[in-house]
Amino acid sequence: MRRLAFVSLVLVGCSGSTMLIDPGPPPSNGMQIVLDKVTNLQPGSDNEICTWTSTITDHDLNVKAVQGIQSASGHHIVVYRTKTFQPAGTTRKCTDEDMTTVRFVAGAGGEGRPDFNMAPGDLAFTIPAGEQIVINHHYINASPKAMDAQTAVNILYSDPAAHVIPSGALALVDTNLHLPPGMPTQDISCTMQNDFKLWYSIPHMHAYGLEITVDHMPADGSAMNRLFDTQWTPEYTFHPPELHNDPATPLMIHKGDQMKVHCIWNNNTPNDLTFGIEMCVFFAQTVDDTGLGSLACDAGNWTDF
Repeated sequence: MRRLAFVSLVLVGCSGSTMLIDPGPPPSNGMQIVLDKVTNLQPGSDNEICTWTSTITDHDLNVKAVQGIQSASGHHIVVYRTKTFQPAGTTRKCTDEDMTTVRFVAGAGGEGRPDFNMAPGDLAFTIPAGEQIVINHHYINASPKAMDAQTAVNILYSDPAAHVIPSGALALVDTNLHLPPGMPTQDISCTMQNDFKLWYSIPHMHAYGLEITVDHMPADGSAMNRLFDTQWTPEYTFHPPELHNDPATPLMIHKGDQMKVHCIWNNNTPNDLTFGIEMCVFFAQTVDDTGLGSLACDAGNWTDF
């Protein structure tokens, strides 16, 4: 018997606790995951939480869309998959070790609206058989008081009869970010180790950001392509500018090309800001017809994510 039917429902938590969100009905062609509240988030805190669900796939699962629903302070949800199982409902602050054992599927969410991430055309986000679904739910409490928060996720399946092409991901980042008071900057430079076909791209900073530029520099010497030159506003933290390309004619980034990201902040606090409270990231989703999966370049070093 297949553990995941084409129509299914998964609930994690919600053991009689007061709901902070209205997740609505579960999708007719997918699953709904409702997480327990995360309580007593401290003022000014950055909280990246991981929850291991009760779902372990026993067949390859093609996901057409992910919808994140979050209460106030919600920053994002990311659906991950892992072969390193934990008891269902295990919830803790994500550790570096945790993040080395999970692999990216798709992300969505953010405070204030049910946010869909849908793979266009023939693309689908894939979860192979024999993997546990893990939800990364991220909260930033920018208020002056402690608060509770909550997340729900709808995972919608692709038509099982449809031909699908996997969607992968690409992230350019430097997790050693360290920003002293004033107007610090960070530069990220990555040389592509593979060809990438981008269908969706965004820049990402947080509330102290002033400006982010993202440049594509082809190895063949042709003209630089500036993908983003964005004067940052706090609202972009949750809903940044987006660049969409038809998967049939994606933005091509070739092996040997360079990608450069430049960020400027206004750190008007007396304290240094580190990665999590602030970020400088270029993120893209890819047409993964060659099976690369999801890759990150962290300060020039390539890794799966």
